[in-house]
Amino acid sequence: MKPIVNQFYPGLEDIPWVELGTYPTEVQGAPSLGEAWGVPELYVKRDDQSCPLYGGNKVRKLEYLLADAEEKNRETLITIGACGSNQVLATGILGGSRGFKVVGVVMDQPNAEYVRRNLLLDHRYGVELVHAGGTLSELYKAAKRYVSAALRGEKPYFITAGASSPRGNLGYVNAAFEFREQIDRGKAPRPDYVVVAAGSMGTAAGLTLGLQLAGLDSTVLAVRVAMPWMVNEKRMRRMAQSLNRFMQRFDSSVPTIPPSRLRVRLLGDYLGEGYACHTPLALRCLEEAWQLEGLSLDPTYTSKALAGGLDWIKGRGEEGKTVLFWNTYNSVKLEADGVSPQELPKGFQKYFNTPTQEEESSLPQGLR
Repeated sequence: MKPIVNQFYPGLEDIPWVELGTYPTEVQGAPSLGEAWGVPELYVKRDDQSCPLYGGNKVRKLEYLLADAEEKNRETLITIGACGSNQVLATGILGGSRGFKVVGVVMDQPNAEYVRRNLLLDHRYGVELVHAGGTLSELYKAAKRYVSAALRGEKPYFITAGASSPRGNLGYVNAAFEFREQIDRGKAPRPDYVVVAAGSMGTAAGLTLGLQLAGLDSTVLAVRVAMPWMVNEKRMRRMAQSLNRFMQRFDSSVPTIPPSRLRVRLLGDYLGEGYACHTPLALRCLEEAWQLEGLSLDPTYTSKALAGGLDWIKGRGEEGKTVLFWNTYNSVKLEADGVSPQELPKGFQKYFNTPTQEEESSLPQGLR
């Protein structure tokens, strides 16, 4: 199944793409959770089930990036993120399944259960982990690893944080056209608001541009889940503009949508103390989403996004609006059985020797 967006803009056929996911992902109602938050017309786009190997929003982006790497005959994928990065793990699983060697250069973050789990899973799936203390160190070590790989003849290919490049973000333009098709077939409602997490912002930028190109007037509520210097509305609009221009390189019929006309709003008040720091509002949402709807969320991205979006909508007195939450988390259950923390590089041992935020909170064991 080729990208749906190609049917509208045939020139995009020249952009390499490989199918990794199972589409369309379902849109389901979440009335009990919506009622609990005072926004009864709540629906969920289940991108957490986008791929049987590993779900979430990285799948759609990697479909373009891995295809590009294959066309260029690259052998080693180098990507960056935090120690609990879903991007690094997704690249390890999906890239590894296509024969790539994967290197993840990751920086420190607040400790959490999923950080431990993802580190062990990275090792299980063969990711070469490189520890970095912070952002500058991460960028330096990634560049150094890229150069050393090239000198050794490994043919490296760099994938930015969150896979949020114009090529990767095209996956969410296509997702918007997929969603429009579901609406046309009566499989989904036409939402007033689409709520999504804004970390590296590629998903939010792609959806915002894609929804407008697909003829939908929904407003995207992008909820900040990472540092303000990185996640801001001006930068997100520029990302959408870069994506718009990237599409036009392949098909001149793609209309120009100026950044000022994009229907998107960044909600910046739900980050808490910082990236990956749990908040009471998000933890409440995480617990209720599971108990009321059986939805798996995470404390760093999706629960902050959904809680923030619903809280903002209710606070504006717009409880009667139709709201779609785009679930970008992975709900595929993976186990790191047999992998010992001692097998990880030394820089990661501290995550197993210090308490997690969940251990210091009242979050039930089954939701960690």
